[in-house]
Amino acid sequence: MMRPAKTAYVPERATAPLSIGLYTYSTQPRGSVVHCAALAEALSLAGHAVTVYALATPGADTFYRALEPQLVCIACDATRSSAEQRMEQRIESFARCLRELAPAHDLHHAQDTLATNALLRARPRAGAVVRTVHHVEPFASAALEAHQARSIREADLVLAVSEATRADVRARYGIESERVHNGVEAARFERPSPGAVMQLRARIGSASAHPLVVSFGGIEPRKNTRCLLEAFVLLRERVPGARWLIVGGASILDHSAYRAAFEQRLAELPDDTRRAVVCTGVLKEGELAACYAIAGAVALPSLQEGFGLCALEALAAGVPLVASRRPPFTEYLDDECAWLVDPNDARALADALAEALTSPRRSPRAQAGALRASTYRWSHVAREHESLYRELIG
Repeated sequence: MMRPAKTAYVPERATAPLSIGLYTYSTQPRGSVVHCAALAEALSLAGHAVTVYALATPGADTFYRALEPQLVCIACDATRSSAEQRMEQRIESFARCLRELAPAHDLHHAQDTLATNALLRARPRAGAVVRTVHHVEPFASAALEAHQARSIREADLVLAVSEATRADVRARYGIESERVHNGVEAARFERPSPGAVMQLRARIGSASAHPLVVSFGGIEPRKNTRCLLEAFVLLRERVPGARWLIVGGASILDHSAYRAAFEQRLAELPDDTRRAVVCTGVLKEGELAACYAIAGAVALPSLQEGFGLCALEALAAGVPLVASRRPPFTEYLDDECAWLVDPNDARALADALAEALTSPRRSPRAQAGALRASTYRWSHVAREHESLYRELIG
């Protein structure tokens, strides 16, 4: 379905409240899940009736943070071996529960391939299906690509979080999507829990006495973690006490080969360098805020992102940010508020991190970053969505 691209009109406040179902493939804090939670709360605050439906995989049956809107966690069957089997199993688990629940909303809005396919299979008796594309996955598997293609081609409305993602959707599928923004809530970072900060410091050793680089998203190819490791080795030549905290890593995709190569390279390094790298796995909301509280710099040298929510979070928290000089980052970042570098250049990445680690949080660049982040509010994101929702169902 081809649609002309246009800028969303944001109304003052339209007529009756909408009933909206928001659907996400996980309870863990990946980018699309964080987007789903924040959008749900913003829409709820705007007066709409919002329910979040989240697929809970074994061992992760609670949502990563408290939510004001209604939350329905849907249990998934035991995980099978291959990525294709896991995807199919989780789509069917999600769809089966949706058939039983028969949710009735004006709109059913899914944030990912898995949730959209579940919606399309269960096809609610009323309400349009909306799909937000956070990034287009370069699937090598024909089965996984078929799921992604269906989720985009058969949705009643396709949204994209950046111009880069819009271009990918257009190039791959010939579909015009509507641009919607991401947002950030600065209040999340103003008063991190002292207990969470202390526990995190204890977990990574004497972090309070050493400059700390934090990266989010775990160890996977699109996060460019192996190149960041080489940059960290070079960084320690200039900042010997530097430490690196790798946060997150929950994914339905199999990154085991990439992670094994990362760990093999890490094992070749001196003992003190190996001990300076700490992987936390998935963290809860309070712990995530604590990461920004103790970070000396956030590193985001991604090779592919839909938007990069943690970039906005770093700016809002006043943490120096080093990111890739490529879209989508160049859509909303520049050298005034961040250090932008070639993500494939480990030396340039190390130099930028060294400079960022010595930059005070109240520097002009940090102040410019906080100002930039303040222009991305979830309340505005909610109004953008409401305008597009009403246009679709009107």
